[in-house]
Amino acid sequence: MKKILLNPLFAPVCVLLYVSLFFLTHLTTSADALFHFTSTTLETITYTVYALTAIVIVWTAYDFRGKPFNTFLLFVFLFICALLREMGIQHWLTKTDTTAFKLPFFTNPNNPLHEKLIAGYILLVVAIVVIYLLVRYLPILFKSFFRFNPIAWTVATLGGTGIVCKIADRFPGNYKKIMETPLDPSIHAYIELFEETTESALPWLFALALIQYHLTRRSSSKSFENPSE
Repeated sequence: MKKILLNPLFAPVCVLLYVSLFFLTHLTTSADALFHFTSTTLETITYTVYALTAIVIVWTAYDFRGKPFNTFLLFVFLFICALLREMGIQHWLTKTDTTAFKLPFFTNPNNPLHEKLIAGYILLVVAIVVIYLLVRYLPILFKSFFRFNPIAWTVATLGGTGIVCKIADRFPGNYKKIMETPLDPSIHAYIELFEETTESALPWLFALALIQYHLTRRSSSKSFENPSE
């Protein structure tokens, strides 16, 4: 089992199988039923995965004792931010707009200044953490990726899945703006299924990276922190 989990292709193959499973089991589902599934059952699955990932975080925390613990806390911070985003914090922060994490919210003069300051501060803190981690780990990730380090491949899969998820999330709205007509409901439903499915994969990919780190920490395998070892 350890050999399978530490295969660099394990994460990307699992994501492909995971997304394909939801599509294959809903090929004949109507648009309305698909929208209902993504907003109920799939949402429950996503929160369940977040809960299981939280258990993995607690279980693997000891592996980061010492200097790496500060970095571990930053990743946990981003995990909590992702969970709050999933729960709808962008809607909690404003009483005058639909979401607080979009440019129109900040440029709308009708939105209170204190709401803009709070939302802006949160975005700034998250941006600083993300930039720091990118500067600190992107060169290591790049080197480790081409050395087929399983953690690097899982992290790359996590990032790529997040990007694809966001593209799918924005596509229906952008299509309507450009084409001045909404997407066909059936197409929209499958795009939303894809978006929600990839979104639900993000926490378990993070959990997988932690498990892989746990498995390699005391082994002779090359670590993600020190790819040259």
